[in-house]
Amino acid sequence: MEKSPRCNLEFVRDDDYVEYFIFQILSDKLTNIQESSVELEQLRGELSLLEKQCMEIVNRRVESYGYIWHKDEFKLQMRTECAQERLLNNEVNNSSLGSVAALPLPPHLHGISHYGENIEDEWFIVHLLYELTREVPGCIARVIDADGEFLLVEAAEALPTWANPESCEQRVYIADGHMHLVQNSPSTSSKLLSVGAAVEKIRQNPTLYRVSKEIQNCINERTKVFNGSSNPAAHRQIMRLPLGVAALLKTRPSLIAPAVRAFCERDAIDLKVCRSMRYFPPEQCVRTNVLFTRCLYAMLMHTNYKPDKKVGWVLSNTTNTKEYKEQILGIQVACGFEILASQAKCANQDENDPNWRSYVKNLTSKGYFRNNLAGSEVYKRLWNEARTYFTKNNDRFRITPLVGLEILNLLQNVDISAENLCDEENNLEPSDADDWLNISADQLDAMLIERYGPKKMLNSNGDINAAEFTKNLADFLDKESTYEGIDDDEIEDSDSDCIEAETSATPKKNDDPKVNLKKNHSMRKACNRNSVINETANANRNNQATNVETEDSTHVRNFLDFVIPEDKWDSTSEMSDYEDDDKLEHNFESMANSDKNIDSHIKNYMDQMDKELAKTTIGQTFEKNSSFTASKNADDFDDIESFQPININVNTLKNIVDSYKSQLGGSGPVSNLLSAMGVGMSNAAQLDSDDDEADVLKESRV
Repeated sequence: MEKSPRCNLEFVRDDDYVEYFIFQILSDKLTNIQESSVELEQLRGELSLLEKQCMEIVNRRVESYGYIWHKDEFKLQMRTECAQERLLNNEVNNSSLGSVAALPLPPHLHGISHYGENIEDEWFIVHLLYELTREVPGCIARVIDADGEFLLVEAAEALPTWANPESCEQRVYIADGHMHLVQNSPSTSSKLLSVGAAVEKIRQNPTLYRVSKEIQNCINERTKVFNGSSNPAAHRQIMRLPLGVAALLKTRPSLIAPAVRAFCERDAIDLKVCRSMRYFPPEQCVRTNVLFTRCLYAMLMHTNYKPDKKVGWVLSNTTNTKEYKEQILGIQVACGFEILASQAKCANQDENDPNWRSYVKNLTSKGYFRNNLAGSEVYKRLWNEARTYFTKNNDRFRITPLVGLEILNLLQNVDISAENLCDEENNLEPSDADDWLNISADQLDAMLIERYGPKKMLNSNGDINAAEFTKNLADFLDKESTYEGIDDDEIEDSDSDCIEAETSATPKKNDDPKVNLKKNHSMRKACNRNSVINETANANRNNQATNVETEDSTHVRNFLDFVIPEDKWDSTSEMSDYEDDDKLEHNFESMANSDKNIDSHIKNYMDQMDKELAKTTIGQTFEKNSSFTASKNADDFDDIESFQPININVNTLKNIVDSYKSQLGGSGPVSNLLSAMGVGMSNAAQLDSDDDEADVLKESRV
């Protein structure tokens, strides 16, 4: 697995991480420091004060909100970015190779947290960074995860056209409670911008790079759940627990997270531990309130476990009662604490730790010990610094051995009072309802529509506008698709504008009728997407300005400007009008004069078709246009009683709705097409029921 970008240690490799950086305005003399200089200690002092200020704000917010971290907490570490520190962090300076990403960052505070199965931890960290940048003046934050700039992924539908993963790397920041996107200059450039340069740009122009309101609203919508004073995702449950576990959870409620994860991730060795219960015997249990996150509670509820009766657990005979639920959940939590305690060890003093041995080997290969002999004074000093740095970074993550060691230490210091815990049994708060565990199909659809809502194609009264629907369908089918998806309308419009501009720029000679002919636009669009032809065509345009044109570019221009001749409507043969060159000019003039009459010809043909189909059973199934009024050609339909022309919009929409209903909610041509368009059909399908199938459809209802 690839090492996470700019992570502190090589052993941090999980993909479920979120990494954050906090930059602050420092003294001018501390921006560029040298190793072992006096300024280095001053810099560490300033960063230490910033770290203390930030952690006070974070701890206050976490405590007031009652948040429970799923895996790792929010923690910060000073980063001076000196040469020795970069070696300890397993970073190699590749600036000689021109890598902007390998350049040292400005001195900052750095943090990395793993969120495990609960993605809410990642967004709560984003919320904390917004709060920090609001309360700490001059503070600029950056946050990424395994996907890179995930804030842009959340606001993908509102991003500008130039924004893509390549052009936005290291350009997304949080400052003064707002998201900033440092734009490329020019916007078409994908050149990687260093973090230091981006931070400096934001400081010089605090409001210039703020994202639009639409992008900011996407982020605010995702983090608005954390703006309240209490955690709506918390779940309170009554459990029957051993005295030791109940006392630990009263002292440190956050221990419920590692306990649940340890139990849900148990293996065969852990099951042997659960059959002994050395640290938390079940002889004396009490009922107590336990606070979960919804994620932890769902993990515990969906884990099957049958405890060993020899251990001494008491279980009710009826499994569908509240009493049984309190007992089995308490057994699972107690087993989780037992697993953690059994895995406790002092990792800081374990010289045989494979992570530590691999870390020392890596430092040696990079010349950290400067070829000093093992046992020398310089070697011991460097070794102790590396050990301290490794231990400090290792303690940042809530790995199982360290959590187990914390549990054992708390067991020795906490006051386990059976009388107090038994007295609290009479004043327990009731368990929260867990109906949220079960979601119906309608609720899921409502959630998806709220999150990825369809395009607004309904009128204010809930009806579907047939004309608008068919127009959007036709526009969607007219678009061209590439490996990146449907081409944007702006691209097609720009192509058309270029073609029209080139056509209008062509000089007219004596009102030549050929200039009114339509160029092969489809062929030109296809060729413009070919890089070789496009480059040749662009070179051709440049050569025309200097009246220098090569033979190859001339052929390309002739190919792009290929004319599709349009036959006369009254022609009796496909080639009869082109038998000799004498009639060619005549055909050009005829076609130019007939352009204005084409629409009337098509209308006459369609009216004639309506007249013939009206006599058949197929014609009876078509929806008619109720707004039809007699015209001067109404005499042509005297032989058909109450003739009305077909309403194409309503018929198209009706057929689509009928096809959608026949799929019975499954996947099919219509549902796939409408999903690609972003159109929801649930409302439309309910408007037309089997009972009123004979009702006449109106243009505004289907």
